[in-house]
Amino acid sequence: MTQLQLRSLWQEGWQLFQQYPAELLGFSAVSLLIQSGLQGLPILGWLALPFFVGPLILGLNWGIWQRLRDRDRPFSDFWIGFQHPFLFWQSFWAVTWISTIALICWSPWLIGAVGLWSWWEVNRNIAIAIGSISSALGLIGFVSFCYLMIGYQFTFLLIADCHLRAWPAMQRSLRMVRSQWLPAVVGMILWTGVSSAVAIVTCCLGLVVILPLFYCCLAVAYQRLQTLEQPLDQHA
Repeated sequence: MTQLQLRSLWQEGWQLFQQYPAELLGFSAVSLLIQSGLQGLPILGWLALPFFVGPLILGLNWGIWQRLRDRDRPFSDFWIGFQHPFLFWQSFWAVTWISTIALICWSPWLIGAVGLWSWWEVNRNIAIAIGSISSALGLIGFVSFCYLMIGYQFTFLLIADCHLRAWPAMQRSLRMVRSQWLPAVVGMILWTGVSSAVAIVTCCLGLVVILPLFYCCLAVAYQRLQTLEQPLDQHA
């Protein structure tokens, strides 16, 4: 299969972002404010967070995707995750599944840290053994985490565009990314580095720009992959 070119994706994503700066920046700012506000609440905020994060991510993906296909679109596109029960619940389950998988991947480090702390004063040999085993399993978990989190990037687009349920959307996204694994890994490494640097320098304010720009590039990649998959589906 033809490999996507990161430079081309970046250029088209940047052009798309420049066409709708007010809408993208406005929704991104509101979305981040909502999430920050919920995180500031002790217990209820964190419990409510998945019910907002999923629809907000889906809405940003869908609003950008619609503008890539048709320039004359209403701002209500960005709130579609809260307007349709199917999209609301599937985006919620997508966040729940992905968060659970991430927790499982990181669990060896957490268990190892607790075991090391608990046994260090009791029996250091056991503590060292626990630390060694958890480090080995943690490395496997870290690699799995990176692989799956990169692979699930198209999940919310597939839920909104193809009306797939959360788990099938995650699996299909993984197959799509797997066909473009090298550019996907390089792209995510670059984006993670840039977004982290911008977040540190701007005290997280730069995320208002970085997030919609990333999803603009993601929408372009999604469109390209759909074009590449069509001949394969027809041949099959």
